[in-house]
Amino acid sequence: MAEYFGVRHLSPACGFYVEQFLDKVKPDIVLIEGAYDLSDLIPSLCSIKADMPAAILAYTTEAPVRTIMYPLAEFSPEYRAMLWADRNNIPVKFCDLPSTCLLYEDEKDEKKDSDGESTSKGESVYAKLEEISGLDNDTFWEYNFEHCLNYDDFISAVEEYGKSLREFSEKDLHNELREAFMRKIIHESEQEYKTVAVITGAFHTHGLKDKKFTKDDEKLTKKLNKTDTKATLMPYSYYRLSSRSGYGAGAKAPAYYEILWRNRVNGTLTDAKTEYLSRIALYQRDNGFSASSAEVIESVRLAETLCAMRGGNMPSMADLRDSAVTCMGHGSFGEISLACADVEIGTKIGSLPEGTVCTSVQEDFIRQLKELKLDRFRKAKGEELELDLRENLRVKSEKSAFLDLNRSFFLHRLAICGINFGEKTFRQQDNATWAEKWILSWSPETEIQIVESSLNGDTVESVSAFCLNNRLLTAEKLSETAKVLSDSFECGLADCVKTAVRAVQKLAVDCSSVTDSAETINTLSGIIRFGNIRRIDTEPLEPLVNQLFLRFCLQAVSESICDSNAAPELIKAIARVNDACLAHDFLDTERFIALLGEISDDDRVNPLISGFACAVLLERGKIDSVKLSELISRRMSKGNPPADSALWFEGLSKRNRRSLISRISVWEKLAEFIAELDDDDFKPVLICLRRTFGDFSPSEKSDIAENIGEVLGISAEQASEFVMADMTAEEQEAIDSLDDFDFGDI
Repeated sequence: MAEYFGVRHLSPACGFYVEQFLDKVKPDIVLIEGAYDLSDLIPSLCSIKADMPAAILAYTTEAPVRTIMYPLAEFSPEYRAMLWADRNNIPVKFCDLPSTCLLYEDEKDEKKDSDGESTSKGESVYAKLEEISGLDNDTFWEYNFEHCLNYDDFISAVEEYGKSLREFSEKDLHNELREAFMRKIIHESEQEYKTVAVITGAFHTHGLKDKKFTKDDEKLTKKLNKTDTKATLMPYSYYRLSSRSGYGAGAKAPAYYEILWRNRVNGTLTDAKTEYLSRIALYQRDNGFSASSAEVIESVRLAETLCAMRGGNMPSMADLRDSAVTCMGHGSFGEISLACADVEIGTKIGSLPEGTVCTSVQEDFIRQLKELKLDRFRKAKGEELELDLRENLRVKSEKSAFLDLNRSFFLHRLAICGINFGEKTFRQQDNATWAEKWILSWSPETEIQIVESSLNGDTVESVSAFCLNNRLLTAEKLSETAKVLSDSFECGLADCVKTAVRAVQKLAVDCSSVTDSAETINTLSGIIRFGNIRRIDTEPLEPLVNQLFLRFCLQAVSESICDSNAAPELIKAIARVNDACLAHDFLDTERFIALLGEISDDDRVNPLISGFACAVLLERGKIDSVKLSELISRRMSKGNPPADSALWFEGLSKRNRRSLISRISVWEKLAEFIAELDDDDFKPVLICLRRTFGDFSPSEKSDIAENIGEVLGISAEQASEFVMADMTAEEQEAIDSLDDFDFGDI
């Protein structure tokens, strides 16, 4: 004989009453909706060391990878039924289609979609229920089920709920197959056991109850189509349970449901409203916002009023949130949005006993931790790890000689896979290309990420290669492709490097953006400079860099004739190519210097870029005092708009400031330029000069004051005191008045 209990997945009320149902029925076996071939994973979930939330994950072994997932929380009715069976030494197993069949059916549905066959089931059954009830589905469920305090009333209500779902749903061949298989398992269990308890979704319960296993069912389930799959347990988080459950039945607010669960278990369900609102207030206070006890009290009263107006017996989460927005958020949800996320969704992460989570990537990860001697970093507290990527000549084996290099490859691969085990930081003491510094730490979230990454490959290396190749397929800009090449290089993936090089070469042919070319040159230059350290041949990159360099030189002048919005990006581009020229002999440096000279002399070029080009030439020692004086005289003469002259000087000041400060002629020309300005011209120039000198250090400003003092014929002390002194209130007011000045394109 079979006894049925319909549930809503992740419902605290169902989790509470299912145990009462099992106590009353006293079954000899418990059947639960879930993939039949995954029943062997149930004992691990019932382990005393298991901490919910957790999930059962099944996935296909061949691409494209398809998955099914069964997330479970502490209050899940399926999980409570498993625990009850475990406590009472009663056999328990799943009764739905095997994962091999379910995933095959998913593949078949995907093919139908790709062929253009509609798979729409019409209006959502839940939308129809919402239309009838006038409430959103979660509030409707909470009013009528989560707040129900009587077992018999709850059983009757769930039965009617399941019946309604069936009435509003269209015929589905996939569900018919599933229910035929469930009836088969129930029939087989009835042959072996006296009393069988069946725990399924309320929708399916109505399709199973009082329906015998027929010859049609036998024919339908006799030969199931299958595909190869693997399965594992994995820790889960409330965040994923809320928004990334993967099977459409995730809880909207798992942390709030936990509040309902614990209060129901303690017999204090009516206190859930107070706990929710108090936690909102506590979060606000802990994060620097005001939330008084009076506001909490008023929130409770308002929630009860809203509940009564909407036809409920106890406030739902919607009532509680609305009242919190009104009383504690002062009418703005944004003011308490983070508090609501914390109290409703939460940050809880589950854990499972050692060895229960076992995917191929997990095994590879653990193996490499041991081989690379990183086991000691598998702890929650972050610890520093400094790496020397050079060959260690003091050891005999190659494995030991390149231990840190292989550690670097491993950590970079994990980062590409989205596994947060290591975070790369910058060394402050030097700029050694052979050194890296990482902060390593372990969390349950890391384990979740490792399990999820197994969907993309069998090892850390294969997963990282998969991720890099995917990025190559979606990259639209040359610089994005070059970044994939750089990441492949850092991961030590020679095959990915070759693939990325071909992709960069292909895009480089049609690249028309000077800034994109410069960013790519910068990326490839870094790879070439560090190539020997990572033991990857970078010689094929040199002609590619040279090609992009020549393209840059041909386009830079025309691209530099631009407005002030584009100028900062062009300056970055020039700086990047300049750095590459300094680093590599194979680039035509003389051509680049000639390009800078052309940009600095061309009056059509944006003055900010022109001034910067002049600064780079000055830094390289390619402009003598006579030429510099000529440029300054021309750029800061009456014939130029004063604002353009100020922008040119700003560009000139972006490099090699010490060399600029030491040239008294520069400051003489600047003083003459400013002295000849009238009041209207002086205002935009003042703004530009304030921006220019804003990044100068106090010592640099002091040296400038000394130069100005010499030009104006006053002592260095007087000039420095004037420059470094605080502004008076009148002077500050005059400066502030410039905020309303129309500077056009400055």
